[in-house]
Amino acid sequence: MNLAVRLWLCTVLLLNLASPVCLAASGNSTFKNFLNVNVTGISSGLQNQVQSFVTIPDRIDRADIENYIELLKSDAEKSLQPLGYYNAKARATHTSNKISTRIELRIDAGKPVRITHIHLSIEGSATTDPDFKKTLQALPIKRGAIFNHGNYERSKDLLSSRAQSLGYFQADFKRSQVLVRQKKHAAEVFLVFNSGERYNISTVTYNTTLFKKPFLKRWQPFEQNVPYRASHVRQLTENLQNSGYFKHVRVKPLLNQADGNEIPLQVDLQPSSENVVSLGIGYATDSGPRVKGNWLRPHTNRHGHILETSASVSLWRKELTAGYRVPHLNSPATGRYTFDIGLSNQRTDDTFSQLRTMDIGDHRTMGNGWTRDFFLRWENERFRIGDQKSTINLLLPGIGVSRSKSSGSLLPDKGTSYSFSLLAGSKKLLSDLSMIRVTGSAKLLNSWHVRHYLIARADAGFLITPSFSMVPTSHRFFAGGDNSVRGFSFQSISPVNSDNELIGGQFLTTASLEYNYYFRKNWAVALFADTGRAFIDADERYRLGIGTGIRWISPLGPLRIDLGYGVTEASRPLRLHLAIGPLL
Repeated sequence: MNLAVRLWLCTVLLLNLASPVCLAASGNSTFKNFLNVNVTGISSGLQNQVQSFVTIPDRIDRADIENYIELLKSDAEKSLQPLGYYNAKARATHTSNKISTRIELRIDAGKPVRITHIHLSIEGSATTDPDFKKTLQALPIKRGAIFNHGNYERSKDLLSSRAQSLGYFQADFKRSQVLVRQKKHAAEVFLVFNSGERYNISTVTYNTTLFKKPFLKRWQPFEQNVPYRASHVRQLTENLQNSGYFKHVRVKPLLNQADGNEIPLQVDLQPSSENVVSLGIGYATDSGPRVKGNWLRPHTNRHGHILETSASVSLWRKELTAGYRVPHLNSPATGRYTFDIGLSNQRTDDTFSQLRTMDIGDHRTMGNGWTRDFFLRWENERFRIGDQKSTINLLLPGIGVSRSKSSGSLLPDKGTSYSFSLLAGSKKLLSDLSMIRVTGSAKLLNSWHVRHYLIARADAGFLITPSFSMVPTSHRFFAGGDNSVRGFSFQSISPVNSDNELIGGQFLTTASLEYNYYFRKNWAVALFADTGRAFIDADERYRLGIGTGIRWISPLGPLRIDLGYGVTEASRPLRLHLAIGPLL
C-alpha cells in the first residue's frame, strides 16, 4: 500500500471518530444542568405543600429551562389551592452556568379563602340520635376557618364512618359540594347526609358445639334487639379472644340476611387446643437452675370450666399446684371463681418449709387494668426456723388488688405496676395463730430521648400478731437477692437468733433506683442502688447495695446481668446476679 492510500484511510478514520463530538457540540439541547429550586415568600408549612406537589428533577436540559419555569409557577399556584389559597401568585428568576441552574421561586400566597357558610343537613333516623349528634360537633370544618380540602374530606369521612359504626348501613350523601368565590375569598359548604334507618342486632349465631348456647350468650356485652354498634362487635370479639377458649375469633354482621332493619351477627370461632402443655427451663442466681411445666385443659366441659396444673423444681424450692376455674354466671368476661390446692417445699441454710394449701377465691377484672381477688385459704405448714420446729394450721380470709400497665412490647417506654394484699387469721376462727399480714409493692418505669430509662421500685410489709415466734416461715419477711437488694444473696437480709441463724422479720421495707442507657438496639448498661431491711426491732440497720449491669432484650424476655456490691457490710460482698423476666 502506497503512502497516499495510507493517508486517505487515516483521514477517513479520524473524521468518523470526531463526528459525534461535533454533533454533540452543535446540539446544546443534549447538555443537562443540575437543578436547584429555592422557594421563598411563604411559611414553612406552605413550602412543604409546594415541594410535595411540584416535580423538581435533578437535572434539566438548558433549552427547556424557560418552559419548565412557566410550568413550575403554574403548579406552585395550584398546589396551594387545597389549603385554601386560591389567589397565590408565583414569580421566578434563574441563574445558570455551564453545569447548574438555580431557580428562585417567590410566592405570594395572597388572601386565603375562608368558610363563610356551612349548610349541613341530616336526614333519616340519625336526626334524633344523640350519639350521632356528637359527631357533628367534632367535624374539622368550622365557619370562619380557612377552607382546607383535607378537612372537608375528613368531615365527610367522619360522618360516613360514624354512621356505619352506629348501624346506619344505607347512609349516603344526597349533596356534598363546595362553592368557592375567589374574588370574594369565600367558600360555602353544602352537605346533605341521609342516614337512613338504623339497624338493630336481631340474633347472634356461633359456629361451635363445644359450649352450650346460654354460656356463649353470657359473653355478649349487649342484649338481643338493641341498636347496632361497632363497639358491641369489638367488645364481643375481645371477650371471646381473651377467654382462652378460642384461637381465632371473627364477628361479622350479615347485611345480606337483614330482615327490614334487623341484622343478624355471625361469630366464627376456631377452638384452642384441648390440651395445652408447656415446659420451661431457666436459671437465676436466686433459684439456680429451674424447670417448670404446665398443663391447661380449657375445654373441660360445655360450661366453660378450666382445669390447670403446674409443677416447678429449683435448688431451693419445689412446688405442685392444681386449679379449677369456673366463669361467673352473669359476667364470665370479667370474673371467675377459683379452686386451688398446692404443695410446696422450700429449704435454705437456716429455714425449712413444707406447705400444703387449699384456696377458694373470687377473681374479678375491674376498670383501668385493676384486678381484685377475694379468697379463703387453708394452710398446713411444717417448718423450721433456726433450731425451732413446729407445725401450724391457719384459716386465712384475704383480699388482693393489683394492676400492671405499660405501653406494651418487651421494652415498654413507660409503665407502672402496683399490688396490695391483706390476709388475716384468728384463733377464734379455726386458726392456731391470730395474725394480720399486709404487703404492698410499686414499680415505675419511664424513658426519655429513646435511650434513657429510669426504673424505681418499692416493697413493704408487716405482720401484726401477739406471738411472732409461732409465725411460720412462709409468712415471715426476708430481703436480698436478684429482685430485692442486689449485692446480697437470696433472703440473706433478716434478723438472726443467738446462733446467728436467719429467722425472718416482722416488717419489710426495700427500695431500688436503676438507670439504663441503651447504647444500641436491645442492649443497655445499667447503674443501680438498692436498699432495704427485714426486721423485728426498729433499730435494725438498712443494707445498701450498688452496682452495674448489662441488659439484653432477648426474644424470650429481658435478660439482666448485674454485679452488686454490698457497701454496708464489713466484708464488702461482691455478688453476681442473673435473672430473666419482664421489666414490670
